[in-house]
Amino acid sequence: MKKLVWIAFLLVAVAAFPQDIQINRQNKTIAVTADESVTADAEIAVLAIGYHNYAPTQDAAYQDSVRESAKIVQALLDAKVPAENVETDKLRLGRTEAEEKWTEEMKKERRFEAQQSWHVTVSAAQAQGVVDLAVRAGANEVDDVDWNVADPVALQAKAGGAALAKARTIADQMAKGLGTKLGELVYASNRAPVAKAYRYSTVVNTEAALLANPEPKLRLFPQKVKSEATVYAVFAIE
Repeated sequence: MKKLVWIAFLLVAVAAFPQDIQINRQNKTIAVTADESVTADAEIAVLAIGYHNYAPTQDAAYQDSVRESAKIVQALLDAKVPAENVETDKLRLGRTEAEEKWTEEMKKERRFEAQQSWHVTVSAAQAQGVVDLAVRAGANEVDDVDWNVADPVALQAKAGGAALAKARTIADQMAKGLGTKLGELVYASNRAPVAKAYRYSTVVNTEAALLANPEPKLRLFPQKVKSEATVYAVFAIE
């Protein structure tokens, strides 16, 4: 009786999915959903670097932004960061909204503001040196670093494989509980976030350019890169 109840429950669970899987007493199956994740050391760092300035006039704000931003970008290029690894993120020029803590003098000097920022893609090992270099060149904004691996699709596939292995282990335990034996995999689907692709070229840097300052003000600690997957698997039982 217990075996019949288990099989009835599994038939209802599988029927809830849209896949065209024929299930009957001659084609008995076990359906399992399993989650799993894998981690890897970061290989790529996408840095968010920018320059933000104020001025009493729009023209002054614009000219200062153009001048200082050019220095920052040129410093990156001089350090052999490929141009295709530097992408514009934000670009803004306009009037400011005065903050309550600003004095009257500050309000006069900050009537306009300009902002430019870039996403700079480098290897994880070079992230610290590139941030230090950009700050020395004039960058006054550094945002969160996006750490990733060079091949996120491969890492995602690894997570999917781990989830499927977990699903098989669970299904095997269920089969034993039913007093039967687990058979072949009948169907499997993998639900996972879309892997983010990076336009990335290898950075061939000069040690003098990236390591000129042995004591950086900002210390970066690369994060582990995590990939998750959810697998829905259907196994035959004997």
